[in-house]
Amino acid sequence: MPRNRYVWHVFAGCCAIVAATAAAAFWIASIQFAGLADAALRDRLADAGRGLAAATAGAGGTVDRVAFENGARRLRESSRIDCRLLDATGGDETAMAARGGGVTSHSRYDSGSGRRSLEVAMPLPSSPPSVILVTADAADSDRQLAEWQRTLLLGCLVVTAAAAAIVYGLARQLARPVDSLRAAAARIASGDVSADPPATDVAEFADIAAALVRLREQLVERGLTIGRQDTQQEAVLGSMIEGVLAIDGRRRILGINRAAADLLDVETEQTAGRPLQDVIRNPDLRRFALTAIDCREPVEDDLLLRGVRDRTIRLRGTALRDASGDGGAVIVLNDVTEVQRLENVRRDFVANVSHELKTPVASIKGFVETLLDGALDDRDDARRFLGIVARQADRLATIIEDLLALSRIEQSETSGKLPLDQLPLSGILITASDDCRPRAVERSIRLEVECPPDLTVTVNGPLLEQAVINLVDNAIKYSESGKTVWLSAEDDATGPAIRVRDEGCGIAEEHLPRLFERFYRVDKARSRNLGGTGLGLSIVKHIVQAHAGTIVVESTPGVGTTFTIRLPTP
Repeated sequence: MPRNRYVWHVFAGCCAIVAATAAAAFWIASIQFAGLADAALRDRLADAGRGLAAATAGAGGTVDRVAFENGARRLRESSRIDCRLLDATGGDETAMAARGGGVTSHSRYDSGSGRRSLEVAMPLPSSPPSVILVTADAADSDRQLAEWQRTLLLGCLVVTAAAAAIVYGLARQLARPVDSLRAAAARIASGDVSADPPATDVAEFADIAAALVRLREQLVERGLTIGRQDTQQEAVLGSMIEGVLAIDGRRRILGINRAAADLLDVETEQTAGRPLQDVIRNPDLRRFALTAIDCREPVEDDLLLRGVRDRTIRLRGTALRDASGDGGAVIVLNDVTEVQRLENVRRDFVANVSHELKTPVASIKGFVETLLDGALDDRDDARRFLGIVARQADRLATIIEDLLALSRIEQSETSGKLPLDQLPLSGILITASDDCRPRAVERSIRLEVECPPDLTVTVNGPLLEQAVINLVDNAIKYSESGKTVWLSAEDDATGPAIRVRDEGCGIAEEHLPRLFERFYRVDKARSRNLGGTGLGLSIVKHIVQAHAGTIVVESTPGVGTTFTIRLPTP
């Protein structure tokens, strides 16, 4: 990932251009200086050779060799210039080139001494033809050239440094809008929607600033949209009674709503991003999640959650597929415990009501057929059979009457239009006990009533009286002779409470949860023999619920049973 700032990119590029330009200028100038130095030395040598040739010229354009040698010696001693007169038939390549018709020069370098010399050859119009070869050491010229080059290099360095400083200032000025745009983009990226890109006169930067403004507006709008969607999604998931669990392809929890967290007994704040096996301990649910991820079609299964109260959870899993191919699954959890319980109650109710109605109907039908077959002629049998038919008809009427009463109570409970009056509770209990006392006397059972005379309740008198009668009647039915049934009332911390306690056979614990179901009987044979319809306690429960109260039962087999009705405070 690049880390160099824009200003250094611009500065480095410009510095490279300046340095390359200065180096090229130095190289070209050095070549020119070297050429000028060699040209000056060549002209000097040529002038020395011409002067010597003119000083030693004889008649007819010939050169006096003796005078030439003497002049060359003096010139060599005074100027360290060596002049030689060469015959046209010999000499080095410089002299040979001069014999071609012009002044020529040649530079020689002695690797042994490390010195450079310059030779200049000039032809003489003499007969026979001859050439003057002038040679001089180029050390002084090279030293002068080196001084020029050092001065030139120093100047190039000074100019390059000054240009670099100017370039740095220009780079900073060019980078300033870029830094401002970068800072604004960083603030927008971090969520600061109030950040404004800087204004600039540079067209390209102005376009970038305008694009950042549009991007900021789009981010704000998209953020608002996502926020609304998240709020709506949270509201939808939070209001769902079904649990929703979302996991990714690696079985990490993406999300879980409150209903699922309550079902699985986990905390929603501590589950996001964690592996499923670290949060959910149930192996059956983990296996179902793996199946839901792998299957293309939705899958369903039932899960039993063990606990204080076992619950049946219906699972439905749907695989997720995204562009990355990671996938995942969404699992919907429905608590069907109550649904299954109600379904069992419905089946039991249908079976029980069919049985309860079938028994008297079959008995009536059988005895009527017996009478029609000839028993009607026997007066005694006819009277006995008709008596049985009458009793079964009464039993059938009682069942129907209880069902109708239960239906009316449920309608009042649902509509909330139950007529209520403020009545003394003692009067209701005394009336109920008077109604049940003849049956208690018949079975030699004592019935005791205890209630504060000033305790008043807001109730429907006839319905509450019927509920108390049903409870007392049950207590009398299931108590042995000589026992006592207590009917009492008190106003405790939770409100008015009515208790019916007996010393009967009691009820086993496994029957208590279903005791108030319709037609549910603990001892079916004994209940029918005592004339019960199986609807009495169900009627009591709905009467209490219509009054917004509660009813609980406590029982110990062989000791007795206590029913407690709690009414709301008036």
